[in-house]
Amino acid sequence: MSAFHSERVRADYAADIQTIRDRHGEDVIVDWLERYYASQDIERDDVMIALGIDYIGTFYELIRAYDVEKPEPDPVEEARQLEMMRLLLDGKEVPENLRKPASWQRQVN
Repeated sequence: MSAFHSERVRADYAADIQTIRDRHGEDVIVDWLERYYASQDIERDDVMIALGIDYIGTFYELIRAYDVEKPEPDPVEEARQLEMMRLLLDGKEVPENLRKPASWQRQVN
């Protein structure tokens, strides 16, 4: 499980972070942060609403305070992005298949 590091929290955010921790508990906070990193469908605003965070700075301070396991980058996606950037920087046209990540393509189960 992810660990909370109080020494990473700046003094002016400590009270707000502690209020969030008291209100929701470690499991809920970690669950939302892990979802935020793991899913493209979960956005910063979703986490802020779920945890009752009013200020963007508090959100980023909360992220700094927790060691949350982040998913490994997708090597295929990384290669696609590098090739697309290379073509753009060389002033060449980017083929259609490189313009969109594979995750945007429709999949049939």
